[in-house]
Amino acid sequence: MPFFEYPELEIPLLISCFTFYVASYRYWAVTQGINNWVNLTWLGLTSVTQEAALKALAYIVFGQICLLVTYMWNQRRILPILDSTAGDPSFYQWLRPKVILFGLFCLPLVVLTRSQVATQLRAGSSLAFQVSSYLYLFPLALVGITTLVLCLWKLAGFPSFLLKIAAISIIIAVFNMTFSSTGRFQFMGWITAAGIIVSSSYRPKTRLVIIGSFLLLAISLFAIAGAMRNPNFADSRLNQAAWERASSADDANMLDGFVLLQNVYPQRLDFQLGMEHLEILMRPIPRAWWPGKPVGGYMNKLGLTIHGGKGTLGISPSLFGSFYAEGGIIGIFLFSLLYGIILAKIVCGSTKLQPFAAILVRAILCASLLPLLRGGDLPGIYAWIGMAFWPCFLLLWIKREYLRLKSPESLYIYYPYMKLSENKSEHH
Repeated sequence: MPFFEYPELEIPLLISCFTFYVASYRYWAVTQGINNWVNLTWLGLTSVTQEAALKALAYIVFGQICLLVTYMWNQRRILPILDSTAGDPSFYQWLRPKVILFGLFCLPLVVLTRSQVATQLRAGSSLAFQVSSYLYLFPLALVGITTLVLCLWKLAGFPSFLLKIAAISIIIAVFNMTFSSTGRFQFMGWITAAGIIVSSSYRPKTRLVIIGSFLLLAISLFAIAGAMRNPNFADSRLNQAAWERASSADDANMLDGFVLLQNVYPQRLDFQLGMEHLEILMRPIPRAWWPGKPVGGYMNKLGLTIHGGKGTLGISPSLFGSFYAEGGIIGIFLFSLLYGIILAKIVCGSTKLQPFAAILVRAILCASLLPLLRGGDLPGIYAWIGMAFWPCFLLLWIKREYLRLKSPESLYIYYPYMKLSENKSEHH
């Protein structure tokens, strides 16, 4: 069987490509003189050296191997091609007006919410400690709505021209909301989800090309959004700056973040021993209800702030850096195994769902992987995932009985070399 006839490799390839860019390529770019290591010595942190970066790179590669081996060992189900003409029209008829109306209703609310946050910031409030995270993150709900819109579109859920216009309006609004220097990882996430959805009805080789094209587009726009931090660039200079940032891995400084984190744990802070993940459950509690709630991120824990104490600065250490903060090399090993098992269980579970739900689950997973692989404040990342995709989670929960797969052979297109009887045995 040809290597690229395996659509199951989508998630391992996504993880490997991202890790390669933010770790191995970043190390090469700096050691070749294309870029420089991040320097936060003015905050009292140790400078990054080539030797320390090489050690951090080894840790990241070790964690990546543990994660991927565990995932591929536990995920052995076949992911069939989606039949975009299959599905229940009555379900789409029920869902379509709810998605469109809620999306259009959220658009003015998002504008109002962002205006309110900007007003509080101008008044001197701290985004990290005084502005409600629920208020700040509410606009991300449009990401989940957009994912639902794309799934409906893929499955011919918008039969009329007016419905298509409404759907496009929501997509454009989310593009404008996330295409910024502060929302770049969220932007890459939902663009990746769009690639997963669009490619779901094609054979593996074509699917790989489509996903790769979406990722290339996401990386290009990601670099442009990073270059937009300098408002003085003309369009031509902006494009050049974006190319320089992408080719030098200027935004992919997770390896630097890992080195900085290594110099903090356990020398200045004790290993978290699972508290980083336990704080995921604590993060939804408003600080107004719990003024003494522990802060997230080692920079906050060390009291390193900027702008007169109103803001914080941190360099993401990659997901494996977050694992390192939990317990060093043992933390990387144990949490890589745990995450590999969880990812495999989610993908395996998606094969037991009807096409709409199956592609929705895998799109959410891939969209969440990019900010998750970035690492750093894990409770904050999971808060982003929850606030971005709660409309999707709500739908999956409400319709959980209906969305279970009952007749796989009528809803999917199987590969010519697969025997249908074999696939039935795989699903039952």
